Amino acid sequence: MDKPPDKSRVNAGQTKNKNGDGTKGPPPDDPQVASAGVSPEKNTLIEQVLQIISETPEIRPEKVDPLKEAIEQETYEIDPRQLANALIIKLLRDP
Repeated sequence: MDKPPDKSRVNAGQTKNKNGDGTKGPPPDDPQVASAGVSPEKNTLIEQVLQIISETPEIRPEKVDPLKEAIEQETYEIDPRQLANALIIKLLRDP
């Protein structure tokens, strides 16, 4: 069984950041890093996209409710060929 890498060690030429993961500079989720080198227009667009994402529900009732109703009424049909293809593709992509 392989041991997980020792994150307490720092490779040559690296300094520990405040997360202590051995990488140089601030952590990637630092807002200053996220907007570094980005034009104000792009930064505004990024902020708008993040706002839309935060306002979008994880479950969309307009999609889920019709499926739920079809399953409950036992009228939902599954195409076995489409299901098999989806499973094979998933297995090939995520071994």
